[in-house]
Amino acid sequence: MGHAFSSPVTFCVSLCFCLSSFAAVGTASGWSRDDAFWKSVLSADVVYVGETHNNAADHRYELELIRGLLKRKIQFAIGWEMFDQTQQSAIDAWSSHSISLNEMLTRTDFQRRWGIYSRTYEQILKLAGAADVRNLALNASPEVVHKVAEGQSLTKEERAAMPAGFKTSEKAYSYFLSMMGSHPGINDASRRRFFAAQNVWDQTMATRILHFKLHNPNTSLVVIAGRGHVSGGFGIPSYVRQKANLRQLILLPEAHAGPASLTNL
Repeated sequence: MGHAFSSPVTFCVSLCFCLSSFAAVGTASGWSRDDAFWKSVLSADVVYVGETHNNAADHRYELELIRGLLKRKIQFAIGWEMFDQTQQSAIDAWSSHSISLNEMLTRTDFQRRWGIYSRTYEQILKLAGAADVRNLALNASPEVVHKVAEGQSLTKEERAAMPAGFKTSEKAYSYFLSMMGSHPGINDASRRRFFAAQNVWDQTMATRILHFKLHNPNTSLVVIAGRGHVSGGFGIPSYVRQKANLRQLILLPEAHAGPASLTNL
């Protein structure tokens, strides 16, 4: 997500229709012994892992989740906030073995934008590639998001590519402000623009998820994204819920990651 908006939030589980909440027991390495955790993961259509981007424990959690799914031979794909939809062709070229992983990462400028946070992303990609797990670029173009945040005009093509048919709410805006925290000197107009930019991210990712699930109903989708995009049931899950009755599971891993510190980005 936009790095300024991530915020530590307590672990939660959220499903589109009412299921009982549960707390998985133990650390990431103990998941294989936690039947309740895996039962909920395997019953979900979309599993969101809300990370703090520079938190190593969160990345270990993601890696163990992917390993656990592979061990259980679950049919799944991985959706990435870390790639925008204009980069899907590079991902597909790598998946078809037309280019190397390093070339794909170079074409998408991945190391500068995201590799600085963790090498675990690359480990997950390697696991996915070896197992022929599909990888989906979810995010909006950063150039468009920047324009929205700055209140700049979009081109005709950019406006046409904007997600449509979603509704926002003042409750979601209030939650967004709580994530932002105190930023002296930012007026309400600026906060509204930042919220609009956040919605471009979230609605674009929701649109990509909806499109994928429409055409791949029997494939689970694991979404790796900043926790501000999913926590509290706002952001991406709320927009998916507006258009489809999918079973959505939100995991905020630090409740299981031991004493690792929480970080506002």
